[in-house]
Amino acid sequence: MSEREVTEVAVGVLVRPDGQFLLTTRPHGKVYAGYWEFPGGKIEAGETIEQALRRELREELGIEIGTAHPWKVEVMDYPHARVRLNFCKVYEWAGEFQMLEGQRMAWADLPVPLQPVLPGTIPVLKWFAEERAHSGPTHIDSAWLETVKWDDKGLVPVIAQEQGTGDVLMFAWMNKEALVLTAERREAVYWSRSRNRLWHKGEESGHVQQVHDIRLDCDNDVVLLTVTQHGHDPGIACHTGRHSCFFQRLEGNTWQTTEPVLKDPNQIYRHE
Repeated sequence: MSEREVTEVAVGVLVRPDGQFLLTTRPHGKVYAGYWEFPGGKIEAGETIEQALRRELREELGIEIGTAHPWKVEVMDYPHARVRLNFCKVYEWAGEFQMLEGQRMAWADLPVPLQPVLPGTIPVLKWFAEERAHSGPTHIDSAWLETVKWDDKGLVPVIAQEQGTGDVLMFAWMNKEALVLTAERREAVYWSRSRNRLWHKGEESGHVQQVHDIRLDCDNDVVLLTVTQHGHDPGIACHTGRHSCFFQRLEGNTWQTTEPVLKDPNQIYRHE
């Protein structure tokens, strides 16, 4: 079997005077969306590593970097591509950071508390550990995410069930980033397919879901949240202003509404 073609990539390891380094998430719509990595991108024809890095960080982060100091090179075999990562340390930059591709950013140190971490990022954390005589884990293991059977769009269906009553409140979707944020915050964060973005439940209505328990079914393809629905008493989970989204019951050959509207949706949501 012939080796796959190698894609050359320039990667910036931005380091502050206090030793913290910059990590950003991979944008939505890209492979490994939501994974934390060192920023950078593909080296185009005719570009040097430093030229490519300058362009990429300008396009991704809105900054102009100073000297790029070549550091390490690592070849990674991903399912979608074989890439040669040319890592450069950068200590100087100008401009305000702007997440121009909808990423998140964070300054981190060892051990990195963010998850999930891109496989190509892990060797860099090990190099930092060697330089800094750091012993112990370099990051949080996120192998638990790989147990979930994500669909071909990187999503998994999620059911939210009320603690105490056992009422099924709603059904939604999560991607990996949403599940990680839900586990970290202990508040439900979903993926909105209609808006194509993360959706922190209650971000507009104030009806936040406090998460007590996260479970995975026997086929590893459905997530169950046990929650307390905050923001109204009784809790409102449905955008129609009802307690539960499952308020229609089949009676004979018609669907009957079985739950009252607890609050007018026009009073819950902002309208532009």
